[in-house]
Amino acid sequence: NPLVCKLVIKLPVPTPEDNSPDLKRLKYSLKNLGYNNICIDYDALKTIPEVVRDQNWEVTATIIRSSPAPLLSRLESGDTSADNYGIVFDIGTTAVRGRLIALENGKILAEETTYNRQRDYGDDVISRIAYCHRPGGIEALQRLTTDTLNKLIENMTCSAGIENENVSLVVIAANTIMVQLLLAINPEPLRLSPYVPAVNSLPLIKADRLGINLGKHCYVNIIPVVASYVGGDIVAGVTACSMHNREQTSLYIDIGTNGEIVLGKRDWMVTAACSAGPTFEGGGIKYGMLAINGAIEGFELPNPFDQPLIKVIGNKSPAGICGSGLINAISALFSAGILGQNGKFNSESACKRLRQGEDGFEYIIVEAQQTSIGKDIVLTEVDVDNFVRSKAAIYAGCQTLAESIGIDMSEIDNIIIAGTFGSHIDIDNAIKVGLLPDIARDKFQFIGNGSLMGAYSAILSLEMYQDMLKIADTMTSIELSENRLFMDNYVASLFLPHTDMSRFPSIITWH
Repeated sequence: NPLVCKLVIKLPVPTPEDNSPDLKRLKYSLKNLGYNNICIDYDALKTIPEVVRDQNWEVTATIIRSSPAPLLSRLESGDTSADNYGIVFDIGTTAVRGRLIALENGKILAEETTYNRQRDYGDDVISRIAYCHRPGGIEALQRLTTDTLNKLIENMTCSAGIENENVSLVVIAANTIMVQLLLAINPEPLRLSPYVPAVNSLPLIKADRLGINLGKHCYVNIIPVVASYVGGDIVAGVTACSMHNREQTSLYIDIGTNGEIVLGKRDWMVTAACSAGPTFEGGGIKYGMLAINGAIEGFELPNPFDQPLIKVIGNKSPAGICGSGLINAISALFSAGILGQNGKFNSESACKRLRQGEDGFEYIIVEAQQTSIGKDIVLTEVDVDNFVRSKAAIYAGCQTLAESIGIDMSEIDNIIIAGTFGSHIDIDNAIKVGLLPDIARDKFQFIGNGSLMGAYSAILSLEMYQDMLKIADTMTSIELSENRLFMDNYVASLFLPHTDMSRFPSIITWH
């Protein structure tokens, strides 16, 4: 039951006895198919005389069903029902991911990931909001967003052999700042108390009005946002994993640049964002990169003084390290005593892979001759420091959200981990470094990119999309920017794994 469908209609042929207008015939046929109150796109309306007569009064109507009144967005002559495609995007602060989908059967025809081109103007959303103060700043960031989307569209349609004209709908899940920048809406109020977004639920918008290179008939459907830093990406993820249908209390953590978290179950949900920074997607790390081919995602250290065992996405020569690789590497080095609780390398260590670098001590992960970049891939103390700040924000956000409703994290029944930092996350390693709470391991579930998964579910299911509208409207947001409890929890989390080791009993016995 996708958001957009194609209906093949055989219209009654006019006669001297029945010379009703073409539009009336079309509406009558649509009414017989269950579409009583339908809106018709102006561009589609203009094509009616030629289209209905071209193939002996047989037409294909494209109907978008996500708005309160269904919209006829396109009219084609003959039967083109097999050519019905959709594109979904997860627009993140650091990276943008897309899927091209055959709406007839839900098959994923192509999938692409790239960096958000806005990164040239800041790694975080606050830097980009500040850039909007410059003359033409908002327009520049809007163009960079659509440039990013257009490149992904070009790559995906070429890969699948699909014409752009056959894409009927785009569904976008994004954080609130990315939504407003895509629409060229001033995001300044989002960084000022009381942190109010300009929009939450949006009407359908024509793709070409935004500068997206798709047909004039193609519309963009943006999943509604919740608050200043909690967007449709979180609404999509929560819906995709059916958290809103669960009887048990669940914690949803999106380990990404904004660090959004949701705590709740069927009857209630509270949410917050804790600004983790781009570390988990490669930002702020000397050799950091997205979780794409060439990224180190696995790291083991059987012998602390020997060469580590690494796993590289795509079995390629390594080019850098992604988020999951970073978690695994820091956990292994901490376990081996090469890294201290304060996040500094142990200068007294006998490990020969430890050396003095430009940014203090650094650990050689892979030597230059084994990489695809011709340089040693190293982990620096600055990298570790950035990681510790990011993981502290995530952990403190979860702790603060739980405390705000009067429960301990040990009372949470399920923890759902979303993120695109690798094909999986090693829960034990994430707990060892203090990213995740030290609770029973069988309570954790990793779902990958929840935002993209949710957008994919939405474009294929009207019911799922309607659930998202309800969730966005009922979720309660807690602002952490000026929350003293969050700041106290954050400072306490700036160690490996934490300053309060009683919160990590399994690490005490291990370390």
